[in-house]
Amino acid sequence: MPGDFNGLIRRPVTSLCQETTGSPYFISASVVNDVKFPSRYVLKWTVIVTLICAAISISISTGVRFYLGIKSDNITIMARLVLPFLIAFPIAIVLFSKIEKLDQAYRNLIRQARELAKRANTDPLTGLLNRRSFEEQFDTAIQHRSGGKFIIADMDYLKSINDRHGHLIGDDAIVSVARALETVLGDECLIARIGGDEFCAYVPHGEARTVDQLLEDINRAATMEFRKRSGLERHSLSITVGVRKCQSGITFREMVSQTDGELYRGKRSRSSPSLVDPDRGATVSVDDRAALRP
Repeated sequence: MPGDFNGLIRRPVTSLCQETTGSPYFISASVVNDVKFPSRYVLKWTVIVTLICAAISISISTGVRFYLGIKSDNITIMARLVLPFLIAFPIAIVLFSKIEKLDQAYRNLIRQARELAKRANTDPLTGLLNRRSFEEQFDTAIQHRSGGKFIIADMDYLKSINDRHGHLIGDDAIVSVARALETVLGDECLIARIGGDEFCAYVPHGEARTVDQLLEDINRAATMEFRKRSGLERHSLSITVGVRKCQSGITFREMVSQTDGELYRGKRSRSSPSLVDPDRGATVSVDDRAALRP
């Protein structure tokens, strides 16, 4: 008899173990992991709501019996005390578990929407704004204020980097210039990658730098970042930058048109990097520091 009784008790457990792990003696960890216990949030509000419901139920029941003059026996008193907890607690557990799931689903939806918006507005390689997003934000900014500077930066020798070292190193060069622009221009500026090796920026205000200083700072920061990323310790990066003062009401397309011509005239007129200075009406040459020549 004891043997049969033990067999009856053990059979469901061994069957479960056999089905989940293939062994009649071990319970799979996945079975244990599938058991989800209520979170602190759910337990906290379940206890609060259960106590409130129990207090209301007991108060109403006691008040009605007192008003009607009905005496309660021990069983009735125990039922009044226990039943509210037995009913309210599981209902509250289910309710607040569902509320928590809905809240988590909403948070995930918001996070995904933000991520999609970020992907739609940024360049996937550099993380900078893409052309469309920059154009929209620049036009909006100019409508509300005048002044500031518009900058177009064009990388020098990117094709040579791709041909000699491959496109992955070329990507490192592009990202390095992007990080250099962010470092030199600061967080308050709009910066975008608008083409393969072209960048632009809107600087609403900032420290007074000469055009030579601006180009030198960007080249130095880009070179340091590129050497760290690529491991090419003897190679330098250089860029050509066109700068224009922004006028009230001007659009992005008009600004690019005015700055682009000067930028490429400057690139064609020299063999070393230069910066077009609209205030001086000339091209300012800057030492290339043997860019891309190991």
